[in-house]
Amino acid sequence: MSEDLAFKLQLGIVLPKLREKIQADLTIIIDELVASLKSGTREGEAFDVDPVKELILKDLDIFLSDDIFPGIVAKYTPPPAEPETTEEAASE
Repeated sequence: MSEDLAFKLQLGIVLPKLREKIQADLTIIIDELVASLKSGTREGEAFDVDPVKELILKDLDIFLSDDIFPGIVAKYTPPPAEPETTEEAASE
């Protein structure tokens, strides 16, 4: 796929659908995680969200790899051709 086409798909289809379908739920999950981690910091101590972002990106990668793409691959990969049995081959 060309980079130009991929970019158009990303901006025109993928990102709008992600915003529409999962932005609110993902924001709640991340907010809960940040609040939990922030509760363990001292008052006035700086809190860096970059490690949380890295964690979420790794979790999304695992989620996509383990839960989403196996079904997609199975759906769009044709089943392997069954080998002919010796009886079928002999009759032809």
